[in-house]
Amino acid sequence: EGKSISKTTAMNMNIITSIAVTVAIAAISAALYISHSDQSEKIATLSRQLSEILERDDFDAPLSTLSARRAQELPSAFTYASDFGVVGDSMANDGPAIQAALDSAGMDETGGTVILPQGVFITTQPIIIPAGVTLHGQGYGSSPLAIKFDSGGSTIAYCGTDHAVKINGSSSGLRDLAVYDWPYNHGDFDGGCPDIKAAGGVLIQAEGTTVESTFLQNVFIYFFVGGQALTLSAINQGGVAYSNIQNVRLRHAMTGLKLEADETSFVNTNTFVGGAISGGDFHYGLHATGPGDCNDNKFYGLGIGMYDSEVAHVYVTGSTTNVKMENIRLEAKDKDMSRPIVIIDDSSYGNVINGILGHTHIKADMNRNPGIDTMSQKSVGLDPAPLNQFWNAAFKGWDGPNRIMPGWSLQNSQADIVVFEPDLYPDHNVISIDYLNYGGAFKLMSDQTLKVEGHDFVTFGVYAKSSVPGSISAAMRYTSGSIISSAPHSGNGEWEFIGMSALYSKTAPYFYFSITGDVQLTAPTLTFGQTPATPGASLMSSSGARMSGTFTLGGAIGYPPSAEDSSPYFWVLPKNEGNVFMMDMLGDPVRHIHRLNHSGADRFPKGTVITLVFEESGTRVKHSAYIKLKNNQDFVSVTQSSLTLITKGSATWYEVSRNN
Repeated sequence: EGKSISKTTAMNMNIITSIAVTVAIAAISAALYISHSDQSEKIATLSRQLSEILERDDFDAPLSTLSARRAQELPSAFTYASDFGVVGDSMANDGPAIQAALDSAGMDETGGTVILPQGVFITTQPIIIPAGVTLHGQGYGSSPLAIKFDSGGSTIAYCGTDHAVKINGSSSGLRDLAVYDWPYNHGDFDGGCPDIKAAGGVLIQAEGTTVESTFLQNVFIYFFVGGQALTLSAINQGGVAYSNIQNVRLRHAMTGLKLEADETSFVNTNTFVGGAISGGDFHYGLHATGPGDCNDNKFYGLGIGMYDSEVAHVYVTGSTTNVKMENIRLEAKDKDMSRPIVIIDDSSYGNVINGILGHTHIKADMNRNPGIDTMSQKSVGLDPAPLNQFWNAAFKGWDGPNRIMPGWSLQNSQADIVVFEPDLYPDHNVISIDYLNYGGAFKLMSDQTLKVEGHDFVTFGVYAKSSVPGSISAAMRYTSGSIISSAPHSGNGEWEFIGMSALYSKTAPYFYFSITGDVQLTAPTLTFGQTPATPGASLMSSSGARMSGTFTLGGAIGYPPSAEDSSPYFWVLPKNEGNVFMMDMLGDPVRHIHRLNHSGADRFPKGTVITLVFEESGTRVKHSAYIKLKNNQDFVSVTQSSLTLITKGSATWYEVSRNN
């Protein structure tokens, strides 16, 4: 026995000596990094500290004694639920003990992480997680499809009508455990639990406050067929934001995941990574709803794969509600083709959904939700064509004396305007505007009403250079009818793109650039649909084009005036149907043409070139104030002849060429 003690003491001495040597080496190493001016003083201080370690009265104490003493000196990093009397035998009511452990951690009496041991912990009261506290279990067993009470798992088994777990404070959460709506008769609960359905599994709720940075990790929420498995909810001016939900499995519930905010609250910018929603009894897989802001909630790699759902796997409603779902998997093998797997209410916009879509289809206004990019045999998303709708985006054809820029309107402008050669983009001129301290804003806008019924969004802007802060901003009429504007130019003297993207008013579309200071502009762009701006890319009418193939003009038929028209000499050709008109004389080619589309509503846009083709002889086109012909000579058709004319946008046409 004496030898045994001697050996133990010797071993302890060797270990302590090793520690001392290590400390000494660390001290010498640290000294090497000390500046030369105070090197001696620092080395002396480290030497004294080393001597104090070596001279301690417990230097030769057994390591077990040292470990116990150190454990008493340092605060514990964990709170152990077993210290508060949890049993975990699926018989005893462990709710009060678990709550006591959580409350202790929440009041800084013990460590902020509560360790839940292996077991099934019955509770008849909701478990409330205080702010800053984590409830950490031992996993949820071997199966992701059912709770098998094996492999050392920790299961909170709730028997009640409320939510099983409530998270009402920031920086708190759950990990590595299961939450179960307990359906069995056991122990103190015989005859009760099978008939009780909980309102939900885990509830993250903010009431009158903001709850941020909550988390769930490796959590299995199971069998909440009377309510929601997981809910993020904000009420009474509350907000839930920046939650992080990872690898959470939701199985068998009325609603898998619900996001909701009342009209005074928000549920925004929460992130869900991985995980799955599956099983039976579902009305909704994911249900996001307002009327408050419930948007920018992101889902990455989520699988929603139950065979069917009574309403939809994903249901989004509310004008300020949307979801961002990337690389997800949606499957519903028992849904028939008449029932969509995803329903986006017409009031919702800006949703993003991509990934695998199996079975049925998506019901949504794709023009309000161009970010829905799923492609399947049943449905597809829509992307708008990125075509610049501004005519003459190259600022060509400036008429300085008359202050006219083709395709553009300058309203309330007394400014001096000069056109320069291209700078940022080839073939796109720069206009320089000298504001002249006008005293108010003037507007640069298209001289046409721009509108595409098929699109609800518009994106537009212009490159601007200015040394005057706030010299220009983009503005438009929003879908509500109010005027909204973009951020203005910073005034840094550099090129900045000034633009915006929003829902526009289809009943009274209105887009313009508001100018209140000296500024240079180039490459304006307007595209319908929620697509990035495309400055420098424009239609042929904007900046010209070079073609390597066949350029095909539209063709139409020109008929004589009817008997009901005011004059047999005033002809009206169909607009927007072509540039070449086959003149059909209805068997009587001996006719006269004195005017073409002279009324305001019938006029062609400025610069339009048309060709009249006559298959028969005898038709006379009269030289007049409305049709100005070369050398003031009438055109008289012969067989297979033609006359080409151009308009300035007025009632008058001008001859380009003739073939007779």
